[in-house]
Amino acid sequence: MAKIIRRVYAPAFLIIMFGMFAAGIALAQHEDYKEYTVKKGDTLWDISSKEIIDPFLWPKVWKENPGVKNPDLIYPGQKIKIPLYLLQKEVPPPPVEKAMPPPEIKPPVKKEEPAVLIPPVKKEYLVDKDTFTSSGYIADSIDSKGEVIGAPTERTLLGKDDYAYIRTANPVKKGDKFYIIRSLGKVKHPETGKMMGYLIDVRGIAEVVGKESGEIKVKLPASYSDILAGDLLTDFYDMEPPYLLDKPRTPDITGYIVVTKHRRTVNGELDIVYLDKGRKDGLEIGDIFGMTARAKYNIPNGRLQVINVKDATSIAIVRKSGKEVSVGDIIGAFAAEQ
Repeated sequence: MAKIIRRVYAPAFLIIMFGMFAAGIALAQHEDYKEYTVKKGDTLWDISSKEIIDPFLWPKVWKENPGVKNPDLIYPGQKIKIPLYLLQKEVPPPPVEKAMPPPEIKPPVKKEEPAVLIPPVKKEYLVDKDTFTSSGYIADSIDSKGEVIGAPTERTLLGKDDYAYIRTANPVKKGDKFYIIRSLGKVKHPETGKMMGYLIDVRGIAEVVGKESGEIKVKLPASYSDILAGDLLTDFYDMEPPYLLDKPRTPDITGYIVVTKHRRTVNGELDIVYLDKGRKDGLEIGDIFGMTARAKYNIPNGRLQVINVKDATSIAIVRKSGKEVSVGDIIGAFAAEQ
C-alpha cells in the first residue's frame, strides 16, 4: 500500500514543484520591466524624462523594445517596456564597525585651535554639458570631414554605445573623435528674408576604434538625437559650458528669434532658440532678454538667456514663457522684467 501511495504522490509533487519554479521565473522576468502605455503626443524622449528622470537614456529604452522599429513613430495605446535597472539606485553598504582598541592613557596636552578652512565656492553652469554640446549653431557653410555610411547591425537608426562605419577625407587613427552633425536646411530671416546660413544640429560623438570589413569602425559614446547613415562629421573639441553669472546683463539690443532647435514650431521653457544678433552686435554669454510673442497683439512672453555667441548669431535657452515661443518673436531688454 505504501508503494502505491508513493507512486501516486511522487509525480504530483514533482509537477507542483516544477509549476512553482516556472512561476518564479516568469515573475522574475516580469519584474525586470515596468510597462508604460503610450499617450497621445508621447515620444521616447518624453517617456524617459517622466519615468527615468533622464531623457538622454531614451536609446536604452528603445533597445529594450525591438518591436519599435522607428523611435519617432510610437502610437497611443502602445506598450513600452522600461527596464527596472534604469529606475533603481545603488544603496551603499552599511559601514563596517571596527572593534575599538582600549583607550591609551596619555598625559594631558595643550589643545590647539584648528585652523578654519573656508571651502571654495562651487560655481554652477548656465546649462548642463549635454544641452550645451547639442545646442547646435547657424553656420555660413557646411564643414564636413566625412560621413556615417552604415552600421555593423545594418540598423538605420543609431544611438549611444552603438557602432557605425564612417568614411573620412583624411586618414584617421584609433582614438580620434568627431562630432556627428546634420544640416537642417537654410535659415532665412523672418522679417527681411535674408539668407543667414545653415542650421547645424549636433547629433552625437563618434570615436574611432579600428577597422572592420574594410571600413573605419567607430563607437558612439554619446548621442543627443537619432543618428543616420549620411550624417556628417566635423572636428571634435571638448565643449565646456559657461558658468552662471551673479549679475547677468540686460543690454539694450533688439532682435528676432530666427529659427528653433530641430525647427520645432511650438517651443517653451528650456528649449533652444537662435537669434539674429551676435558678438559684433555686442552680445555676450549670459545676457538676458525679454521676449514678445507676435500675434494680433504683441504680448510680453517671458525671457531667454544667451548660452553661446557667434559673430552674427547666438544661441539662447528659454528661461520663462507664458505661451509658445515661435520664429519671428521679438527679443529685447524692454521686456526683460515681464
